[in-house]
Amino acid sequence: MRTTVPVVSILFSGLVLHLATSCGNTNFGQRADSLFLVVDDQKHFYDLKKPNEKYFLPYVLEEISGISWKDGRILAVDDERGKVFEYDLSSREITHTMEFYKGDDFEGVEMVQEEIFVLRSDGDLFAFDYTSSKTTAARKIETALGKKNDTEGLGYDPASHQLLIACKEKGAIAESPIEGRAFYLFDLRKGQLLETPVFTIKPQDLKNFWELHRDFKYEEDRIKFKPAAISTHPISGDYYILSSVGKMIVVVNKSGKIRATYPIASRVLGQPEGLTFAPDGTMYISSEGEGDRAYILKFDMENR
Repeated sequence: MRTTVPVVSILFSGLVLHLATSCGNTNFGQRADSLFLVVDDQKHFYDLKKPNEKYFLPYVLEEISGISWKDGRILAVDDERGKVFEYDLSSREITHTMEFYKGDDFEGVEMVQEEIFVLRSDGDLFAFDYTSSKTTAARKIETALGKKNDTEGLGYDPASHQLLIACKEKGAIAESPIEGRAFYLFDLRKGQLLETPVFTIKPQDLKNFWELHRDFKYEEDRIKFKPAAISTHPISGDYYILSSVGKMIVVVNKSGKIRATYPIASRVLGQPEGLTFAPDGTMYISSEGEGDRAYILKFDMENR
């Protein structure tokens, strides 16, 4: 018997309009849940309509684009500044900043042991040791990825000691096309990018997954999936991929097989761009401010 966690969300306007004419008086949120919320086989899951805490951020982080966990604090990067901000969840304030580069288009941040990695949208990485100083020199690591890939998600897999890089746009490095969104590994031991994607996710993959679990035919061209963040679940080891476009989280195993999907309600997360986990499985998602204060939502992990 399948069970679902209730989440109020409207994902795809075209599908919702279609369902409005064919499903009687069932409300939009219930329809989205029945179609896009698939956590049937998950031992650990989240109720994305009910955050357990909301942290409003200072205006300096209005354009927050990536977050990472560090001992009860959140490391955050703004996509227009070459700075990493340290936000204390207890005091609800920025307690430290580290300037590592001039302003640019930075999209992801990841803490690996005592080293910080920041991802730029052209695929280059900037690495520096965590420091109490307000300024530091970063080591620039050029990769074969480029602006056409629009790299937005940066994560870390401790099991393999590799960084995960998610492409929002084109997946290919060379001229040969790659269908769908591509995900690459950066080997920290070798200090190099593995230039073949570790996996890809195509609209057809999502379509097949939903049709396997739900009695509904999905139109592939209505499926919007552009990764903005990726993070490794500290307990299951699965990858959680956040898509701001399409408003969803897709959970995959290390081979890229889809295991779960969550719709995200716009009223809960306006423009989600960052995702990270505490060691106990608590999930944090950041949203840009869209002209107002940005914020971070906390979601406690639930177990079956």
